[in-house]
Amino acid sequence: MAGVKEDDVLVRDESFVKYERLLSKAESEGRIDGPNKCLVCGMRYLSKDEADHCCRINT
Repeated sequence: MAGVKEDDVLVRDESFVKYERLLSKAESEGRIDGPNKCLVCGMRYLSKDEADHCCRINT
């Protein structure tokens, strides 16, 4: 959450640092906005094989 300093400049709280680190990691791994999408859950991947094996049930 953004806090307000005395001079009305928004300052980012430290509580979102881990979230943003995890978000950037997910983006770099292709889990967000990757070119290939799982047809069942919609999660995105960099490779078509990963997307095909995402929700596959192994019997």
